Order: sequence, then structure tokens, then C-alpha cells
Amino acid sequence: MQPASSSSSQPPDHPNSNKSPPPPAPAMGYPANAPNPSSGGAYFASAAGAPPPAANGTAAAPAAAFGVAYPYPAPPHHAPPPPYHHHPYPPPPHHHHYPHPPPPTCLRRLLALVVGAFLLLGAATFIVWLLLRPRVPAFSLASLTLSRAAYRPGNSTLSASFDAALVASNPNSKLSVTYFSPLATVSLAPSSPLAVASLPPFSQGPRNTTTLAFHLAVDDAYVGPDDAAALKSGAGGTVEVQIRLITVAVFDRGGWRTRRRVMRVMCDGVPVVFRGKNSTDAAFNGPARRCDVVL
Repeated sequence: MQPASSSSSQPPDHPNSNKSPPPPAPAMGYPANAPNPSSGGAYFASAAGAPPPAANGTAAAPAAAFGVAYPYPAPPHHAPPPPYHHHPYPPPPHHHHYPHPPPPTCLRRLLALVVGAFLLLGAATFIVWLLLRPRVPAFSLASLTLSRAAYRPGNSTLSASFDAALVASNPNSKLSVTYFSPLATVSLAPSSPLAVASLPPFSQGPRNTTTLAFHLAVDDAYVGPDDAAALKSGAGGTVEVQIRLITVAVFDRGGWRTRRRVMRVMCDGVPVVFRGKNSTDAAFNGPARRCDVVL
């Protein structure tokens, strides 16, 4: 019987006896790293290196290592907060200005034709006016008489007859003048008209002079006390009379004619002198008196 060898008294080697121990449980520190199976050594080693194996081939007990980092659980991951945009005032509204579509071509052409026609008509009228040079007719009062004047102081009324003659002169050498709807009035300045007379229309050729005579009858017309001072006293004196004519005048030459325009003839402040004391007749003495014409 063979004696047992010294090797038989030792327990057989465990197949995993050279395997390094598992890492300790996580503590406070950095997160633990999983062991690297390809390293074949200790999980962490000191700066001097791993301890040598025992003589019997078994691994020595792990000694305390210098500079070993102990893992710890990682803090929970939180998503970063969304960025905060601070707007103290709301943005101003945007007004969209859309371009207007251009007008149709036919409308623009029609507008251009109308404007061109007006310009041509105005130019033609201006040229004709330069050639003809229309001038305002001249009027003058040739005579004025007052007859059968009867003033009643009780009710301040007057009854009388006025006879006047106006001389109309056409100074134009190329234009004729036609007067439509002449209307003559008489009054004691500055009261309202005492009598109104409608006259027949008349015409004047170039360089023509026409005398227009008319009669105005006053029947119980009211006259203010200030206007009838000479009539109340009966001592004679002077009364100022207004003779006015309103008509519509048209200038023409051949086929060219102006538009109708209102013409006013004003013969104001004409002195009428009574012939004597308690006289009922008065007359305008003097040369023809020029009247104002507004056209």
C-alpha cells in the first residue's frame, strides 16, 4: 500500500478558485461599474499592484487596496426646465396692405378721352374769348320824372307815377347782346321797391345804342317816415330815387354763344327835385347818370 502523497492531504482546487471576488455593495460615491470579464484580475487594484497568489496555487485573501473608489447610486435624472421667454407687452398687430388691382384698360381709356375732351373744349373757349374779347354793356339813366305824388301821413303810403329812360350801349365790335326777361324796379333809398315792371326782351348788335323807356306806377305803397321827409313837409325839396334793372344777357356771334348770365343794372341815389311848394311833380335835372353794371 503506497503512502499517500502530501498533495493528497490538500483539498482539490476549485475550478473557480482563481476568480476575483464580487465588488462590494454600492455606497455613497460615484456609480458602480460592471466588472470587466476580460480583465481576469481584481475589480480594482492598488497602485502597487495585485497581491501574489499563495504557494498552493490558491488566491490570497484580498487585501485593502489604496485609492479604491466606491460606487454610489446615481441621482434621478430630471429633464431641464423649458426656456422662459419674457414678453412684457404683446407684439403689435400686423396690418397687411394689399396692392389695389389696376383699373381696366377700357376704363382708363374712357377717362383719358373725357379729360382730353374737356381740355380741348376749354382751350377752344379761351381762344374764342381772346379773339372776340366780350365786354360788359354800359347803361346810363337819361331821364327820370315823378308825377301825381300823393303822400298820406296817417298810414305812410305813397301813390305816384315814375317815368324813366335807360340808355344801353353795346361796346363790342364783334358780338351781339340779347336781353331776356328784363325787370325794372323803383324805390326811395334805402327802402324796399315801391313798384315793379316787366319789360319786353330786346337785342343789340355790335356798337349799338338802345334807349329803354318804361313806366312805373306806385299805388298806396308804404314809405318809411325818414324816406318821405320831403313829401310830408310839402315845402318841396329833393328825394333820392333808386332805379334798377335785372335781366339775363347772352353774347353771340354766328354759331358761337355764351351761356346765360344774370346782369344787374343799378342807378342808385338819383336826386329828384320838386318844382315848387306843394308841388306833386319832380324831375331829375342834369346829364345822363352812369349806372353800375354787374354781370
